[in-house]
Amino acid sequence: MFKRWGVMLVGMFVLLSVGTAYGATQAETVEIATEGQVRLLSEHVRYWQQPEGVEIESLDQLMDVDWLTMQKASINAGKSKTPVWFYFDIENTNTELVTRLLEIRWINLSVVDFYAIDLESGETSKMEAGLLHERSLGDNSNTSWIFPVHLESGQKKRVYLRVVSRFNLFLPMFIWQVDALDKQQWQRYVWYGLAFGVLGAMLLYNMSLFGFTRDSSYFYYSLYAGSVIMYEAGLTGVGDHLIWGHIQWFRMNGFALSIYVSFFAAALFMRNFLQLKTYGGWVLHLNTFFVGYWLLSAITLLLGKDYLIVVNEIFALISCVVALATSIALWNKGNVSARYFTIAWGGLIALTFVAVLMMEGFLPYVSITENGQLIGFVVEMLLLSFALAERINRERKEREMAQVRALDLQKLISTEREEKLMAQEAMLQMQKETNSQLEARVALRTQELERTMTNLEIANRELAKLSVTDPLTKVHNRRYFDETLTREQERSVRTGQALSLILVDIDHFKQFNDSYGHLVGDDCLRLVASAIGDAASRGSDLVARYGGEEFAIVLPDTTQQEAYQVAERVRDRINHLKFIYKGKRIPISASLGVAGWVMVAGDEQHELIEAADKALYEAKTNGRNCCVLSNLAG
Repeated sequence: MFKRWGVMLVGMFVLLSVGTAYGATQAETVEIATEGQVRLLSEHVRYWQQPEGVEIESLDQLMDVDWLTMQKASINAGKSKTPVWFYFDIENTNTELVTRLLEIRWINLSVVDFYAIDLESGETSKMEAGLLHERSLGDNSNTSWIFPVHLESGQKKRVYLRVVSRFNLFLPMFIWQVDALDKQQWQRYVWYGLAFGVLGAMLLYNMSLFGFTRDSSYFYYSLYAGSVIMYEAGLTGVGDHLIWGHIQWFRMNGFALSIYVSFFAAALFMRNFLQLKTYGGWVLHLNTFFVGYWLLSAITLLLGKDYLIVVNEIFALISCVVALATSIALWNKGNVSARYFTIAWGGLIALTFVAVLMMEGFLPYVSITENGQLIGFVVEMLLLSFALAERINRERKEREMAQVRALDLQKLISTEREEKLMAQEAMLQMQKETNSQLEARVALRTQELERTMTNLEIANRELAKLSVTDPLTKVHNRRYFDETLTREQERSVRTGQALSLILVDIDHFKQFNDSYGHLVGDDCLRLVASAIGDAASRGSDLVARYGGEEFAIVLPDTTQQEAYQVAERVRDRINHLKFIYKGKRIPISASLGVAGWVMVAGDEQHELIEAADKALYEAKTNGRNCCVLSNLAG
């Protein structure tokens, strides 16, 4: 046995020493089978890490790079801050046209650009996928990345893959016949359903026990089980496929977050299950450190940064080793629960180590290495559930024995106890009276405080509303307009949606004021503001008094042509206003300038305003009572 382990260690050392090597040889051509699937091996693939600052504008540039061969058991290029290119050749040796599906069975890739080039004609097809793409753009409806490849009889194509990932560039790849992939996926989904079903059942069972018993042990077990389900969902692609695939932040960060949360939950469960507080010393201090460390990692990631990702792999290994060492040490001290934990945790670590070696390219990608860690989690959760039930039952028996001893002791001191109970009853009565008086006073003060806080909140809301409202027209003021336009411009840059602005100027308003007086002019402004608000009625639209007789309308997610339609609707409403003064209708009209485009980084706020203002000036020049589109749209 020792000899066998020695041979394995030497073999691993040789693999680690050899790593990857430069290769000038051509990659082996993959011949398409008549049916079933072809698994791509490391000898089929060559790869090249794109240097920093180098851009690939044409695939012709890849002809001159130094491709690397991969002397590993699986296709793995390690970690890289820059894109890594892979290529392999496929040939259809059948006598008819075939359609095959390339499956990349590792979902945690940020970018996967797929190129298929006919080696004779040079015709190229391209597909883009990866977690960075919105689900609507890269939706494979699958737990893997799937790319179709069409091959005429005898046709030979070269497939290039441009891959970016924050994790290992691990690419287990298969070329499938369509029916064979469907059958294989059905088998995988059955297996996933069984594994996740067991984990989910254990989670729900222990959550229900916590609900009935309020025992914190069941809560920490449920937290750990939930984190394991989240981690395996991220690892297998089930999470992106079925749970969080339409939430872009989770697509990019869900797997990393699940790692941190699972280590955090495991540390909390271990702390409670092994009752580390009763032992103290290094076992408690190290556990406290890792609880804090993994919680900090999760919080840092949630805040949008992942500063600790570089060292978290090392800390993950240390956490596993420390947890195993802790359980072994407590086992030696007679902790019965530590025995179960050591067996469950040790088995999980062994299967996880096998999975890591597979992902690092030192073990082949086969069923046991692919699914070993998931099997380990299922077995671990079952063992820990049994161990938790055993511990609860043991503690219950100990409590029952303690209760029997306490009952015997109570019988011996029954007389003294009765006297004490009488004294306690008198004291309790006094305490109840005191508490009732105190509660009445507290309730009165609480009601007064709540009324004061309610009035203060109402006053604050009114003050906040007044600070952004024009006092005359009751629409938003110029300051709020500037803030909103800045915010919507940044959102347009971020989302790629158009932002439009309409400037509205009441025609001949100075003459209106001179003829009818400023009070009538104020009534006119209020009526026009109300008409504009009715026309621009979306919840996201903003109507503001820009200055004097000018108003501004900010229209997020609106093209310039759509904004023009809104402007026409505004102009028509103003034109049909029935403004009656001294029994006569005074006609009102307005000129409108419209500008809008998709903002890009570097655009200034005043550019959009100037474009709309120039269009407004042109409307005035064209005879007023009209809408003019800006010709400066970006």
